[in-house]
Amino acid sequence: MGDRLRMDTALAPALHAAGLGSADALLALGGDPDARHVVRTVDLPVEGTVGRFHLKRYAYDGWGRSKGLLGRGTLWGSAPCLNEFRRLAEMREHQLPAVRPVAAASRTSGGRLVAHALLTEHVPGTIDLQQRLLDPADPVRTDRRVRRRLAELIGRTVQRMHAFGNVHRDLYPRNILVRVDEDGPRIWLCDCRRAGPPSWRSGPWEDLATLDADWRERFPRSD
Repeated sequence: MGDRLRMDTALAPALHAAGLGSADALLALGGDPDARHVVRTVDLPVEGTVGRFHLKRYAYDGWGRSKGLLGRGTLWGSAPCLNEFRRLAEMREHQLPAVRPVAAASRTSGGRLVAHALLTEHVPGTIDLQQRLLDPADPVRTDRRVRRRLAELIGRTVQRMHAFGNVHRDLYPRNILVRVDEDGPRIWLCDCRRAGPPSWRSGPWEDLATLDADWRERFPRSD
């Protein structure tokens, strides 16, 4: 059995102090150790953070469930959670707004991906764009200046992301966190487990297509 672990370098001492310095610890977070799919918010005493995190944890009980991850941790490649950790870290290194990846782990046995997990730091005050677009009282819906500024921020961020050679591949409103402050909206990208360099099958157009499809009829044409 092989374990892989990645941690935010600056937070590594605090993670160890909080008992989160191993793959075993990450893969046990969130309760119900036998669950195949855990996505939840957890509060953990990690110095240097807000103390709240978003956990994604997945387990596969046999080849039948893990075979769809060929090249993504099963037989070769990196598990989706490890890939997402790397891509989020790359975005932040390029000064792009993305949630902070705190730790990620994967476990393989006989070449098969058994489990993987990702911990990202919570961004206080954020609501994903999908929820905001569905709420008629949200400032993204009611304030044209906020809406236009938000669209501009997203457009510039996507342009810069593509310029350094990264494609998100899951750029839906639910994966864009938005906080509206007195100075206007701010954004953070998340959930980029399939992100990576452009390929012959998918490129920057894929991100633009998903945004266009999801925003149609939600952003006024006059914007």
